[in-house]
Amino acid sequence: MTPMINFSVALLQAVADFLATEPIIYLFGTVIFCFICKAVRSLMSF
Repeated sequence: MTPMINFSVALLQAVADFLATEPIIYLFGTVIFCFICKAVRSLMSF
């Protein structure tokens, strides 16, 4: 394998390991909750 392929595989493996950890669920949940709150607030201003 070439060094670039090795680098890409290592990078993707690191991203997969990060996304497999449980706290990422809470982070995404918080971000989605913020977007929902922003949408509700903008709908109530009409």
